[in-house]
Amino acid sequence: MPAAQLCARRFAAAHPQDAARLLEQSPAAEAAPFLSELPAVDSAQVLSQMSLAPAAETLSLMGLQQAAALTDRLPFDSAAALLRRLDPERSAGLIAVLSEERRAYLERLLEYAAGTVGAVTDPEVLAIPSDLTIEDAQRLLKKRAGLFHHQLYVVDRDRRLLGFLHVRELLRAPAKAPVTSAMSPAAVRLRAKARLSSSLSHPAWAEIDAIPVVDDAGVLLGIVRHRQLRRLQSTATTGGVTGALLGLSELYWIGLSAFLPGGGTPAGSQRGAAAQQAGGKNAR
Repeated sequence: MPAAQLCARRFAAAHPQDAARLLEQSPAAEAAPFLSELPAVDSAQVLSQMSLAPAAETLSLMGLQQAAALTDRLPFDSAAALLRRLDPERSAGLIAVLSEERRAYLERLLEYAAGTVGAVTDPEVLAIPSDLTIEDAQRLLKKRAGLFHHQLYVVDRDRRLLGFLHVRELLRAPAKAPVTSAMSPAAVRLRAKARLSSSLSHPAWAEIDAIPVVDDAGVLLGIVRHRQLRRLQSTATTGGVTGALLGLSELYWIGLSAFLPGGGTPAGSQRGAAAQQAGGKNAR
């Protein structure tokens, strides 16, 4: 593998945000093959840092299986946001080749309009049926520890949210007692149709970092984290991840740019050229 290509791949893996800035300034026809050559986990990191418009255009030009492998590794809110911007036929094709569970989650998120809480909800939370015992819940926690986010949610068999309990309460309660005996009522919740802008000022954020999200029937859809809402607000304010690849070494710049099919500085990027020149001056 040429040294420039190797440098570019290593750079994208180590600095996905900076790589995203450069790719945003490059034609999607050049960015797509570059991301296709990276391991899917690295491509997903870079794509998730790109602004929505260039990211969606890039994803639309990738092969279906490559795009699906990349989409499968994106956070749910990022994947849903990109799918909304794709041609409906392309979006449906991508969703169709994903795993059944992930497809179901994304289809649920896509039911909600952009800018609503439901559109960015993380559906992977641990929900415990209310008719289980503490002992049953402990076994479930061990099996699905990856879905644990500080507290567990208690739902009925229709998945309507009833309450929550912290893991310390789960460990202290008598093994044969019902889960409901140790739970606290879920008084704090966000409606899926609520606007993100209004949800950011919810007073509960002063005490907790994640709030459960429910639909109109009270069904638990997942959670939204405070840092996630702040990030979305920051992205909306600044217009996304933009700017030149300033402050990086000339070697990184040339290595990544050389791997793009067009070669050299990204087309139409005056600031990219300025950054390259600045890097040369600093090197001297």
